[in-house]
Amino acid sequence: MAPATTLEPPKNTDGRLPVTLLSGFLGSGKTTLLENILTSPDHGLRIGVIVNDVGALNIDAALLSSHDVTRKEEQVVAMQNGCICCTLRGDLLEEVARLAEGKQVEYLVIESSGVSEPMQVAETFSEEFADMHVAAGHDLEAEEQGDREANKKLAEILKSGGLSKVARLDTCVTLVDAVNFMQDFATADFLVDRQADVPQEDDRNISDLQVDQVEFADVVVVNKCDLVSKDEINRIKGVVRKLNPGAKVVGTVRSRLKLTEILDTRLFSYEKAALSAGWLKSLNEEINPETEEYGIGTFVYRARRPFHPARLWDMIKDVFVVIQTEFQVEGEDMDVDQDEGGESDNDDDTDMEDQPQLDPKARLASKMADETFGPLLRSKGSLWLATRPKMYGEWSQAGVMLTISGQDLWRCEIPEDEWPSDPETRKAITRDFDGRWGDRRQELVFIGQQMRKGGEERLRKALDACLLNDDEFRQWEDAMESDDFRERLDDLFEDGFEDWIETSHEGHDHANDHTHGDHRH
Repeated sequence: MAPATTLEPPKNTDGRLPVTLLSGFLGSGKTTLLENILTSPDHGLRIGVIVNDVGALNIDAALLSSHDVTRKEEQVVAMQNGCICCTLRGDLLEEVARLAEGKQVEYLVIESSGVSEPMQVAETFSEEFADMHVAAGHDLEAEEQGDREANKKLAEILKSGGLSKVARLDTCVTLVDAVNFMQDFATADFLVDRQADVPQEDDRNISDLQVDQVEFADVVVVNKCDLVSKDEINRIKGVVRKLNPGAKVVGTVRSRLKLTEILDTRLFSYEKAALSAGWLKSLNEEINPETEEYGIGTFVYRARRPFHPARLWDMIKDVFVVIQTEFQVEGEDMDVDQDEGGESDNDDDTDMEDQPQLDPKARLASKMADETFGPLLRSKGSLWLATRPKMYGEWSQAGVMLTISGQDLWRCEIPEDEWPSDPETRKAITRDFDGRWGDRRQELVFIGQQMRKGGEERLRKALDACLLNDDEFRQWEDAMESDDFRERLDDLFEDGFEDWIETSHEGHDHANDHTHGDHRH
């Protein structure tokens, strides 16, 4: 049992309803934590709860209703319409607005579904998105289809600036299951593999979602600490602190903790949360990445040469499930690249055993057996491919899942009069420039085990081998001086990665009429 703590009524000087958001996978202990909050004799608050059970049956709501909570005047709202972070989250907007305006509760706790991303829910409460909500309200008001009466009600909430006018997000809490946390970095599962009620078109994976939930939290609750060893608890806390150095990390048994840790903390700031990820803090040198805690280490890989696309692909193809965005010219049939060279294989008799690179579980086994990449938990940053000199790509990896996508033009490719006007921002941009090729660079943060025991050295060696060598770089520089540099680069370097849409800063795309969807290799 956590020590008894009596909470004072929220210091709600601006009149808005304070809100705590609970995130975490199914089974992490969110519902148990809600029970503890609702049945606690210590806080003395009238607490409203929005329960979001993504299943067809509101099991969580029924469980909570079976407790004697009415004597505390707490209000439980069971939402019937699925995931809390879908579309405009209309049900959430209306329920929160109703509770805030009714003044019947002093505090609100929202239990998001196990598959929700807290950043999406947080945007609903953030003043930074008020203008967007106002515009969406006007659009919804003009909408001819659907339930016009319901749309009108929702439009009024949006036009007033969204929930930020009536409620404030106080704390984002993510619960993790100590028994399964490390295993979920060593899984090839996608959400559809674990939850029957997730749409088949939902292509998110377990490892990425776990990272998203941890990196955005103000408080991370490591639950079920009684079911694992002390060393394992320390290892989990070490990973969490690398993923989100600014979060408060609390260990619990049966989700019992001091309620002051998660209620009325005033910890949440959207700007802070968006910049809280450990990989980003390492890049910005807000923390020293060259440290290790409980065997979990971090380092930043930087280089001022491009990667050879074919060598990079050879490095990643057997140890990661590579997820890319595939672009298609409208009207054409979509070709799905199926083999490791990026060329289509039309042999219908080919199966998973012949092509283990198409089998996520085989790829996971290959990664875990690999001395270089097996201990790697998380990596993210910008990459520079030799064949794509105008744009930088994003590398984002969690467990066996690696997403590679085109992002934007390098700053050196954007006229200075289109840069942000803020002097400090412009100064930060110019700090990334170095010599003839501007801000083009490799800049990747790696978080994993055994970093100080040869892990960092092995990763650096593998990445260095993917860079252009001296002769190749001279050829690259010569090609860049020519008028037909794209064709020359394509001739010089094999590139089997999916195309990237090159977006201009004048409002149009260089590749027109494309559609896209995520695609696994």
